[in-house]
Amino acid sequence: MADKKMFGRGKTVHVPPEGAAGSPDAYFEEVYRSFYVRLVKQLTYLMGDRGAAEEVAQETFLKLYTVPPPTRENLAGWLYRVGSRLAFNYLRCEKRRLKWEEKADGFSRAEVVPLEEGLWRQERVRTVRKALSDMPDRYRMALLLRHTGLTYQEIARVLGAAPGSIGTILARAQRIFIERYKLRKGEES
Repeated sequence: MADKKMFGRGKTVHVPPEGAAGSPDAYFEEVYRSFYVRLVKQLTYLMGDRGAAEEVAQETFLKLYTVPPPTRENLAGWLYRVGSRLAFNYLRCEKRRLKWEEKADGFSRAEVVPLEEGLWRQERVRTVRKALSDMPDRYRMALLLRHTGLTYQEIARVLGAAPGSIGTILARAQRIFIERYKLRKGEES
């Protein structure tokens, strides 16, 4: 005879005792019928899209069927936890996909750059590279690190400098860069 277990809000599922003879498929079907609608509602609230919530709920039950929890205690909690994690993974992937699609769409609608402007841009890049190569290593490295998004603390660790001196180093580096850039630009014109 099967034990009765209560799962939140009065849901009762007849669970065969661990190791007892009973159809695992019948047990799974009963759990599915008991929790599917509630799981989809919760996931819809979390994800904001019923279709996506239904997909994630199906994946949750597939996980229950293929890799069930070690015990049948708090099965509702297990289903909601697994479903929530799968929903967050789905949302992260969807966010990445949308970002890639936007980038790809931007490339497909890229404007045609006139030849003169393209040459001017290339020349400007060359001038910037030459100006950077003329700078002392410490200042060049400080500028490049800052423009890649590192914090003052991180720049200080890389340069082996005191964190309080990074602002001064960056100000000097910018001044040196501007001088070298103007000098290079003047040579080329």
